Amino acid sequence: MKKLRLIMLFILAAAGLSAQDQLTVRGRVTDAANVGIPGTTVMIRGTQQGTITDLNGEYEIEAPSDAVLSFSFIGYRTEEVDVAGRATINIQLEEMAFDMDEVVVIGYGTAAVKDLTGSVSVVKADDINRQPVPNIGQALQGKVSGIQVSNNGAPGTAPTIRIRGLGTVRSDASPLFVVDDVYVDDISFLSPQQIESITVLKDASSAAIYGVRAANGVIIITTKGGKFQSPKFNYSGYVGIQQVSNLLDLANTQQYITLVNEKIAVGEDRGTASTPFDPSLYTADTDWFEEILNPATIQNHNISITGGGENSTYYYGLGITSQEGLVKNNDYTRINLRGTSDITVNRFLSAGYGITLNAWKSDNAANVLGQAFIAPPAFDPMVDADTFTDPVSLGFGNFANPAATIEYYNNVSQGLNTLANVHAQITPIENLSFRSSFTFDGSYAENRNYSPEYWVSVTQNDTISHLSKSNSQELNYTFDNTVTYDKSFGDHQVKVMGGLSFVQFRSQGLNASTSRVPYFSEATLYLNNGSIEDLSAGDYGSLIRSTSYFGRLFYSFRERYLMTATFRRDGSSTFPGEKRWGNFPSLGLGWVVSQEDFFDGISAIDFLKVKASWGILGNNQVPQNAYTVTVNNWGGYSVVYGPYGSSTIHQGASITSLVEPLLRWEIVEEYDLGIESLMLDYRLNLELGMYRRMTRAAIFPVPLIGTAGTSGSSYLDNNADILNTGVELSASWNNQISDRLSYNVGGNVSFNHNKVFDLEPGTLPFYDANAFNGALATYTQQGHPIGEFYVLEVDGVFQSFDEVNNYTGGEGDPIMPDAVPGDFRYVDQNDDGIIDDNDRIPYGSYTPKVLYSFNMGVNVGLFDFSIEMHGVGGNKIYNAKRANRFGNENYDADFAENRWHGEGTSDTYPSADLAGGKNIYPNTFLVESGAYFRIRNVQAGYTLPARLTERLTGERIRVYLSAQNPLTLFSYNGFSPEIPGGSPSTAGMDYGVYPLSRITNVGITMDF
Repeated sequence: MKKLRLIMLFILAAAGLSAQDQLTVRGRVTDAANVGIPGTTVMIRGTQQGTITDLNGEYEIEAPSDAVLSFSFIGYRTEEVDVAGRATINIQLEEMAFDMDEVVVIGYGTAAVKDLTGSVSVVKADDINRQPVPNIGQALQGKVSGIQVSNNGAPGTAPTIRIRGLGTVRSDASPLFVVDDVYVDDISFLSPQQIESITVLKDASSAAIYGVRAANGVIIITTKGGKFQSPKFNYSGYVGIQQVSNLLDLANTQQYITLVNEKIAVGEDRGTASTPFDPSLYTADTDWFEEILNPATIQNHNISITGGGENSTYYYGLGITSQEGLVKNNDYTRINLRGTSDITVNRFLSAGYGITLNAWKSDNAANVLGQAFIAPPAFDPMVDADTFTDPVSLGFGNFANPAATIEYYNNVSQGLNTLANVHAQITPIENLSFRSSFTFDGSYAENRNYSPEYWVSVTQNDTISHLSKSNSQELNYTFDNTVTYDKSFGDHQVKVMGGLSFVQFRSQGLNASTSRVPYFSEATLYLNNGSIEDLSAGDYGSLIRSTSYFGRLFYSFRERYLMTATFRRDGSSTFPGEKRWGNFPSLGLGWVVSQEDFFDGISAIDFLKVKASWGILGNNQVPQNAYTVTVNNWGGYSVVYGPYGSSTIHQGASITSLVEPLLRWEIVEEYDLGIESLMLDYRLNLELGMYRRMTRAAIFPVPLIGTAGTSGSSYLDNNADILNTGVELSASWNNQISDRLSYNVGGNVSFNHNKVFDLEPGTLPFYDANAFNGALATYTQQGHPIGEFYVLEVDGVFQSFDEVNNYTGGEGDPIMPDAVPGDFRYVDQNDDGIIDDNDRIPYGSYTPKVLYSFNMGVNVGLFDFSIEMHGVGGNKIYNAKRANRFGNENYDADFAENRWHGEGTSDTYPSADLAGGKNIYPNTFLVESGAYFRIRNVQAGYTLPARLTERLTGERIRVYLSAQNPLTLFSYNGFSPEIPGGSPSTAGMDYGVYPLSRITNVGITMDF
């Protein structure tokens, strides 16, 4: 009887459950910007029933009236909502600041963030697109720990990027750039608004998959692609005004005449005589920087369409950038066209293509900044509306008129770039896929330089016109084939990838020049319109091929213990046959501590991972045929044949340099340790990394004696080890206080120590970097950083002849007998009683010891505000433009106000006679701190209300006002403390760097 009652109760309960009301629930899932999220999973909690949202984020599901619906999508917090009898439920998902399941590109594949065992940083599209910058390099500055970005203010130029210090002396120290599987050397032509993400592979274990090209790190750039959604249009654009961020003050005419006359007076002490200038004769007071610099405009416009259907996606975008230069007659224009499409043919086959077309043109500025820095202010630019002033005839010396230089300088560059890739993937069985891709990188650039007939002075003129032209082209191909097997079973996950790659780099160029080319219009500027007798031409070319085999194994046990192993074997035609092949392995281990059972009670820490890695990389970026002896014909060499009195002279030839026939690529071995953690409900992110990177067999120049029989002064050999060690720390906090209020703060700091660890016996340190006066300013030696400034130590200024005579050596003789009051007093480091190169000391390098950045953002309702700051410390700059003093050059105002001009007036600055004695010889006065702190970007934005946006047929419209580089704090006496360019051994030499801009932008972004 009791059993019967239980059965009856069970039947009644089941009937009651089945009798519950069933509803058709409809709704839309959107993000914070009210944009639909397609592919969101909608499940009835406690069941296997569910659906996914369509291309507009809309869904429909049959559910009991008292059910609970769960909404989930990668990168967003899962939301659960009671149906409560409602037929319509719209939900807005909150984006997670840190999503450990997010998939990132890592080279020949992808990986979830939680599974990474190497040092990998990702910059997302939102962080890139929110910055109104014309090139990608600027967008990276301060975003990733361990990266130094030195910007160039000239329009259309790429910044210098270094990852984790310098690991090479004579090779290219730039990272490898990979754009949609295409290797490129320059990324300045890409539009930041067309970029989806940037992945930076900093350590050897993550970069080893790229083998011989990855020694300086790898930057993987993924452009935007299509999405499974209805067509969406986007427009983004901004216009701005550029101004010089830091304008140098120069001495005015009164100060200049005073300084020149002081210099003449000091010259009399040295035994030279000149006639002083009469101040009453000079009424002009020209600020040459004001004459050659002007405010300039910048604008950028991008429009794109993104969409897709059930089996295909597409993206097409057009971008236009126009930037005027701060130097007059200098501008840059770029047009970017991007198209991509992917299609799933069936469950076995998918394919796609992507193509980026870029056209650019640049009217290049004359190298006039150096002229403006030294030109006397005591003459006007023009005598009248048609005549430039001749400074030589006024008695100032052999100076150029900067205004005339700008007028008569005509240099135009233009070019085309094409990046294209096609790919196909076959999945014959579940978890196994084969992928092939063919990529093409083609570029063409041409340059034209025309100088008409003109006359300004005896040293600034062209009695006949000159025309030179050059062009270059690159055609690079890559054919990659990979097979991937990805399988999870029980507590185990295994992902294996193997591949084969063929790469060819071909470049060639031609240059030619002639004279007497008349100018009627741009259309007449052709070489065949000039003198045949003066026509000269030359060409060049190179061809490099490589073959690579590579593989990667990833293994995870219980998502707790991780291992990533890679191996790559590269063969490159850059090196001789005996040294052509190299092997590059790596191993990374990870322990997700937060997955351990003993960690369950620690609720404050959501994720904690400890990781360690090791890897070997290569660097093949050396001149082609560096191991081959070459012979050149030189007009300066001749050979005499025949007996005396009847001999004939023939043009000779010489060996350019001796070589090391077994030259091989540089090898980088690196060890890394790291910790990653997420805390306090995924709001706090902390990362700590430490590395030790050793470049072995670094290519180092070996000096040659003058009787070696070559025109070169050195040859290259693998004879040095270079060590970089460092620590990187990053932290960020994201907090959603309410639906209308959220904020975030973050920052990173990096420390790097660089030194030449070892030199093989017989290898000599070497000087580099022209410092004027026939001297070289940098010195690379064992135990010191690459390209360290090597200078005489200034120990004050001689105040009188008594001080000169009393500064004696061990035997009582004056150490600097030719000095006069106002000259630098140098320290006799070796106590030999004379001042020479043996008294130079190491005095820092341009490579910073510390990099840091900080950012903050807040959203209040429809308003948003953000600020980004960054800086560097512990580095030095050689102010070479201050040493350009051989006549009556002008001075900067700082020197004019603080110079020595009599006993007791200064013990820091010398007299106006800088060129006298050894005052401009490389010394500590000319080496200044390169540290700076910059507010990089301040932006305030407003997103229009949804109801207003919908009336305008749009989904989201945001307007903003931003200021770039509004404030920079630094002590360096120059336009900017960022000195781009230069080889590793000459970095930080400022001969007149192009000034950075302070930009005020107004912009808008529209989705519709």
